[in-house]
Amino acid sequence: MNVGNAFQLGYSATGRSIDMYGQGTLNTGLTAERGPETDNAQHKGEQLAERRVLFMGLPRSGKTSILKVIFEGVLAYDTLSLMPTQQRTEYRLLTGVTVYDFPGIDDYSDTQYSVTNPEIYAGEHTSLVFVIDSQSDIQSSLTTLFTLMRVAQSVNPQLPINVFVNKVDGLSDELKQDIQQDIQQRVTKNMGYENLNVAFVHVFLTTIYDQSIREALSRVVQYLVPKHGSLETILNSFCSKSSLDKVFLFDVVTKMYLATDSSPTYSPQYIFACQTLDMMEEITFMCSGFMQTSDEDAVLQRINVELEGNDDLFIYQISPFLMLLCVGSPEIVRQTSLLEFNGSRVAKAIRQILPC
Repeated sequence: MNVGNAFQLGYSATGRSIDMYGQGTLNTGLTAERGPETDNAQHKGEQLAERRVLFMGLPRSGKTSILKVIFEGVLAYDTLSLMPTQQRTEYRLLTGVTVYDFPGIDDYSDTQYSVTNPEIYAGEHTSLVFVIDSQSDIQSSLTTLFTLMRVAQSVNPQLPINVFVNKVDGLSDELKQDIQQDIQQRVTKNMGYENLNVAFVHVFLTTIYDQSIREALSRVVQYLVPKHGSLETILNSFCSKSSLDKVFLFDVVTKMYLATDSSPTYSPQYIFACQTLDMMEEITFMCSGFMQTSDEDAVLQRINVELEGNDDLFIYQISPFLMLLCVGSPEIVRQTSLLEFNGSRVAKAIRQILPC
């Protein structure tokens, strides 16, 4: 498979302005004409994107590290020296979803979080992610979270609230589960006391040292993708007609899945897919000196990945930025003619929904 076009993009950063897809510029509050803007000036009268994820949390909770690893390709160990976030940063996905990284909440009177600006939580395509440091003061984080939930649900009772219990690396599996269950119970109990809607609260265990951050954010973002229901229906049909176990629609740049079929998603399947993309990226990097390709020459490609296990992987490249990753039994995945035929039909339908 020619994966050079899919992975040669990388992340070319100039200052704090990043173009993830080669189609636009990431807005980080810096402008070429005026330089850095102050936080108050940046937000005054500004409208947020219609489809948005709001990343919030206490300082040093790890929310900026999560986003830098996913969107900027920063190595996990290099985030240890990051300075605290001073300005709101936004990352625009190919699907039109924008992820906002807000500065850590030191003082709740800050105008970007206070009750004077509840409209940031409004809208049916808004989702809140609150990051908690599992190895720090959990109670302080929960107190801030409860305040945010009261403000947010006062204007948007159906706002999805996603709690990322972060920095769980180094903790035993038993301790991880205990922390997750404790936070889930305390959040549910508090929301019950205040008659808040608990149906849209989800708790995830995350760490920047594995794929848990990408999997958690994928689960948040996929419901904000335009025509999410249609994409799920297309992938369900692909699974059924091709006898596949699981299909992911992957964003190649971030390694997040933007849609999947309606069957249960298991972490090993997603990790398997991510590891395969990592392997392909490394092979492409090693061969880059021998491969001269350009975006104009990009064509649809497909590949079979066979491992010693129960699952094989079939990959169908829709565009330089989107791929179908199909998990199935070796007998099914080896039927390349059927998969290529169905994959071409699915790719055509997806191109009519999403920009490629």
